[in-house]
Amino acid sequence: MGFFKRLTRGRDGRAAAGTHRRPGLRERRARQRTREAEARLLETETLIHREADRIRRDIQTSS
Repeated sequence: MGFFKRLTRGRDGRAAAGTHRRPGLRERRARQRTREAEARLLETETLIHREADRIRRDIQTSS
């Protein structure tokens, strides 16, 4: 192992903090699935709030 590699690696041989690597295909897909799930969650929350507002308005007008 070269001198520079020894400086940039920890004692256990793994890359030291601060070194970057390109995410693999599985990680990119997982990140995309997470983004999609969060978007669906936000849509659902928006629908719930709209429905709750509608119900509150209906209750106020019927009283």
